[in-house]
Amino acid sequence: MVNDFSLPFLITSFHNYFVTSFHNYFVTSFHNCMNPFIQKLVEDLKTFSSELLLPGLHATQQVSTNMGTVASTTALLKSIDFLTGLIPQLIADLQTTGATHKVIVHYTSCPKRATFSRRASDYQQDTTKRLLPAHWLSILPVTELDTRPLRWLVHLLDLQQTALEKVHKRTIKYIDDSLLTQQGQSSYAENDRATLLNMRSRLDEVQAKLEHARTTMMRTVGVRLVSSSNLPHPYPRSSAWLRLRRFAQQLIQPKEFLPTFLHNLLHGTVEIADTPYLYQRWCGVKLLAAFELLGWVYYDDPTGALFLGGEVRLYQAAVELSIWIEPRLSRRKVHPSGFICKEVTETHPDYLIVTPGPSGIDAFILDPTTTADKEIRLGKSKYLSTIEAIAMASVAGLPVVRNPLRAWSASPLHMPHCDLEDYEGRTGTIPMHPLDWRPQPLLSWVRDIHDYALAWGTGKMLNDSINKTSDVND
Repeated sequence: MVNDFSLPFLITSFHNYFVTSFHNYFVTSFHNCMNPFIQKLVEDLKTFSSELLLPGLHATQQVSTNMGTVASTTALLKSIDFLTGLIPQLIADLQTTGATHKVIVHYTSCPKRATFSRRASDYQQDTTKRLLPAHWLSILPVTELDTRPLRWLVHLLDLQQTALEKVHKRTIKYIDDSLLTQQGQSSYAENDRATLLNMRSRLDEVQAKLEHARTTMMRTVGVRLVSSSNLPHPYPRSSAWLRLRRFAQQLIQPKEFLPTFLHNLLHGTVEIADTPYLYQRWCGVKLLAAFELLGWVYYDDPTGALFLGGEVRLYQAAVELSIWIEPRLSRRKVHPSGFICKEVTETHPDYLIVTPGPSGIDAFILDPTTTADKEIRLGKSKYLSTIEAIAMASVAGLPVVRNPLRAWSASPLHMPHCDLEDYEGRTGTIPMHPLDWRPQPLLSWVRDIHDYALAWGTGKMLNDSINKTSDVND
């Protein structure tokens, strides 16, 4: 007898088993125990807005839903998919199960196929004062469906519809604002625009599912169903209806119960933005907070811009500055920020801060990176030469180009102060580590922009006032 388990076969088998086991262990460990760095990013971003966890235009990673990583939009869309996907079976069960058909309660003096009545008036005493039934209760089946379960189902659909309308309005604004910044002609810009349009299509698809579910129920009963928040009694006993009842509380009170529901529905994992993009958004949240500490205010919700790119306008003492998030600057097309790209076809900084300046507008750039590599951090200086203002400045009566004043990186470094990369301070790194957060370095960097914007912005207002006064005197 030949032994099939030769030495090469055993080595190969052991290798395959080891690789598979290690991979499974790694994936399970990653899902069950998220990296503390990522966990801190997730916690801080979710405090600001859970929408910032969504991939949006960026690469994804899978993490455990136990870590509170489910964004509110993801939760809503998944719950609508769950509910609308269950409706055909719910309707089919109502049509085939006798217990869910209507019945007529009939009171009769004949006890045949009847039972005792619960009404006191249906009993009377005989001559010996015994209490005997005068009327019996007879339950007669009717071919018509009991609409109470369907009316409750309409109530659940109404709740999802109301939530979807809010998400749809908010997300469409995010998408439209982002499309304004994605004006390049490169394949990257085209891919971003396609992703944004797909996000819009996804919302339309979910809306169509809700409308189809309503139409299906209306065709079943032939009349318009009125919503009812009352749990139907008797409740249908089929497996589909029992499953709906088990998850109904999550649909009615999603903030309190939906994470557990989605953990089961999504098999314990969910896709969120990849770590570099979570870090970029986290830096954006901290950047806005630093401006707020210095007295700047914004009136529009910045979540959409942080999520998909766009503009956040800040105001203080009648001075305005703009933070453009992920603007795609092209050499061939004017960007709303007032800046264009030169030397290369397209460039894409993370944060372009536009302020008043002596000759119009000036710019400061912050481009976060998750690496501590000095070469990569120093590479952010490229924006000093690849970006320029559309309008020229004037020196000695001659037109000159206006480039950004600073192009800095942010990196998760353990440092108590900023790190200069050149003697003029035009490029450097702000230490921004989620697990060792120190606000002072960022605040010092932002304070320079604050002073610059107020100085030139206020100066322009004074000049305008002086010019108007002189015009009046003339």
